[in-house]
Amino acid sequence: MSTIHKFMILLLLTASLFLTALFAMPASDRDTVETWEGSLRLFGNEPFTQIALVTDTGERWFLDMDELELEQLWKEERGRIRITGIPILKEYAGRQEQVIRVIKYAWIVEEK
Repeated sequence: MSTIHKFMILLLLTASLFLTALFAMPASDRDTVETWEGSLRLFGNEPFTQIALVTDTGERWFLDMDELELEQLWKEERGRIRITGIPILKEYAGRQEQVIRVIKYAWIVEEK
């Protein structure tokens, strides 16, 4: 077998391994950036509370961001908020929960 044939076979095997790994990876681990809108709610009991975004369709997304920034966000004005981030799955209290790794957020100002 010639060197070119060996190289082509090696290249084909490498590409197939890469594609297999890519498609085996959960969609949430591919760093897809999405945007959600809704309102913030507090879940759980002290001292184990978690802040989450609840969308208009009732989906609950916990927020993964700097603790101080998250506390400040909770203390800010209430209302609708738009959050952009990366969706991931995390385990909380033995359950898989939807989490947003927050990139940015903005309060939605309702015009009167």
